[in-house]
Amino acid sequence: MSKTAILSAGAGLSIAAISNEIYVVNEESIVALSLLTIYWAVYNYAGPMYKQWSDSQADKFANILNSARADHTNAVKARISNVKDLSGVIDITKDLFAVSKVGSGGFTAPGGAVLTNANAGNRPARISSVPA
Repeated sequence: MSKTAILSAGAGLSIAAISNEIYVVNEESIVALSLLTIYWAVYNYAGPMYKQWSDSQADKFANILNSARADHTNAVKARISNVKDLSGVIDITKDLFAVSKVGSGGFTAPGGAVLTNANAGNRPARISSVPA
């Protein structure tokens, strides 16, 4: 069936119902028809504009997030390249620790010196190194 046939049949049935007093047109009918017309207009005219606006907002946020991701990736790569200079720090630290251990006569750790008290006598406390 074509649109014209459907509209003609609907109009004919409406006219027949109104003329035989099967359907009485009152304010509720007018309000319902007005609301349907407004809804149709909003759907057909405002809908595409809203879709265009929402798509532009989604694209804007996607671009912001993608640029933030790219900036973060570049920052991480720059940090990795900066840290590569420190790759030998473990070996250097081990060598320095060995030198300090030999040079201090067994004094092994920072804060390794402890205060020891004599066997509850009256002698003052003395500083000694922690055995390795």
